[in-house]
Amino acid sequence: MPYQPDVGQVHLDAALTNFSIAYMEDVGDFIADQQFPVVPVPHKTDKYFVFPQDTFMRRGGRIVPLGQEAPRGGFSLSNDNYACELWRWAYDLTPDVLANADPGVNIDRAASEFVMRSLLIEREIQWGMAFFKTGVWQTDVVGGVDFGQWDDPANSDPIADMSNGRKTIKMNTGYLPNTLTIGFNVWEALKRHPLILDRYKFTSSDSITLDMVARLFEVDRILIAAGVQATNQEGQAVTTAFILGQHALLSYVAPAPGLMAHSAGYTFVWSELTGLNNLGVATFRYPLPQLGVTAKGTVERIEGQYCYGHKVTGTPLGYFFSGATS
Repeated sequence: MPYQPDVGQVHLDAALTNFSIAYMEDVGDFIADQQFPVVPVPHKTDKYFVFPQDTFMRRGGRIVPLGQEAPRGGFSLSNDNYACELWRWAYDLTPDVLANADPGVNIDRAASEFVMRSLLIEREIQWGMAFFKTGVWQTDVVGGVDFGQWDDPANSDPIADMSNGRKTIKMNTGYLPNTLTIGFNVWEALKRHPLILDRYKFTSSDSITLDMVARLFEVDRILIAAGVQATNQEGQAVTTAFILGQHALLSYVAPAPGLMAHSAGYTFVWSELTGLNNLGVATFRYPLPQLGVTAKGTVERIEGQYCYGHKVTGTPLGYFFSGATS
């Protein structure tokens, strides 16, 4: 029998303090706060003024000599309203868990990430329900019916499709669209489409980038909706899906909110939720002694809150490609 102890006798397995595993996607994959301008508002509900679509697109002026009354025109004015809804999600940290958690768990951070990322996913879902579907914009076209789906390269022309969208929005509004928002699979199809590759085959040996396709489509930016959510019930086999699907939205987006700043949509956020930012988001941590107290402390709740309202403000400024890929 050997006298030297083996590894199992000199070392007891314990959790690492500087390493753990968690699946957390990049927050940049969520586009709900990137697509449309964010408008901080002091009240959860209010109204704003709306000029008719054709007010600043009508001709005017007559030949009239001095000394006579100048001909006059006018316009009407209406109003619309927004509403910011308060979304909340929380996690309770019990004192026994806090006291016994190993450093490698970092339970405080895990709880905060769990709360806020859940709210981010919900906000992305709500954004899609407001903007990224048929029946919202003045023009809807359906892949496989009105245009060839872009993952069918032999029967599609995304460059021509985008040109049709640009002309439609320009004709209806006087604005040229400046933003294209696409699902992750749509981007994977576009960057491999032979018509797009052909445009750059003599000028670049690099992989096709967002900037290259944006220049080709004549928009300022392309946003990839790459957010993913788990679709299974907790404890079941994991299933996932992209939150915003296989679509594309071509739109005009105002550079910033302001007076007479028309835009396909806006996101209103209640700035009074927190005095620290105008993003309509806040995280709170507060004790709940009524739920349990020990000598080490009390139950503490980590709560995240978002207060926002997604609002379509210019239906003619959007052109929606439903089912851009199969």
